[in-house]
Amino acid sequence: MTGNSETTFNPDGSLTRTQALKVLNQLFERPAQKGITTSTFSDVPSPHWAIGEIEAAATERIVKQ
Repeated sequence: MTGNSETTFNPDGSLTRTQALKVLNQLFERPAQKGITTSTFSDVPSPHWAIGEIEAAATERIVKQ
């Protein structure tokens, strides 16, 4: 797991939905989807650093709209 930036780790900070999905994907060794440029979720802007992570979790029905 990485921090808020290259120099800051914030273990007491809030965990976003996207960060939680990234953790779950890593835990279950689920790779991010490649080549995704837009999300099926209306609240995820494009581009977004984790679109591949979000869509991988959605494919496995870990998260839904």
